Amino acid sequence: MGNLGLKGRTIIVELLIIVLVSYSLINLQFGFIKFADFTFNSNMLFFFSAWSNVLPAICALFSLYYLHKEEKLPRLLAAMKLASVMMLTMSFLVIVLVIAPMKGWAMLFDFGGMIFLHLIVPILGALDFLFLADMYPLKRKDVIISLTPMMLYAALVFLTLIIAGNDDLAPYSFMRIHSQPVYETILWMAGLFALGYALSYGFWRLVRKTNPSMR
Repeated sequence: MGNLGLKGRTIIVELLIIVLVSYSLINLQFGFIKFADFTFNSNMLFFFSAWSNVLPAICALFSLYYLHKEEKLPRLLAAMKLASVMMLTMSFLVIVLVIAPMKGWAMLFDFGGMIFLHLIVPILGALDFLFLADMYPLKRKDVIISLTPMMLYAALVFLTLIIAGNDDLAPYSFMRIHSQPVYETILWMAGLFALGYALSYGFWRLVRKTNPSMR
């Protein structure tokens, strides 16, 4: 991509994000191509990793739209890009530090989708946000705004579990609200949101040094 301008490189990265996320989520849901003995269950969209990849794909679509109009990405959408990078990083850390060591590293390198959702797309998303995206500068309060998609995800899962009256649909053990003390759920959520804030704040500080549009 040495002969491509910034706009050309950005378009390629945005298209790759859209294509890889679409392929991965569809394939993992329906199992058309299976490289490793791992698939999501029928409640795929209850998994944080699915949400953390859908958001950057949506942001990529808006990025292509504003690139076509030759306009900067509005601050709210820039905050959503920050949110997507934070969520992708959280998902990556959970897979690398917790799930892969427990279930085997083969799942991380599954070309049926997992390698894209948990490795390639997080790298592309970080490159896009930190170096390529033409955005209006983010403010400190946008770090808080970037937690909104994560809050919506948690609210949807907990509301579904409350309506269902059981934990059968709980995507993770720490979200099993019917079979663990309330304080345990609160502690898990507080810890995860604290991590999310720390990651968003770190990316916010970093992007001001790496992305020319943020200076």
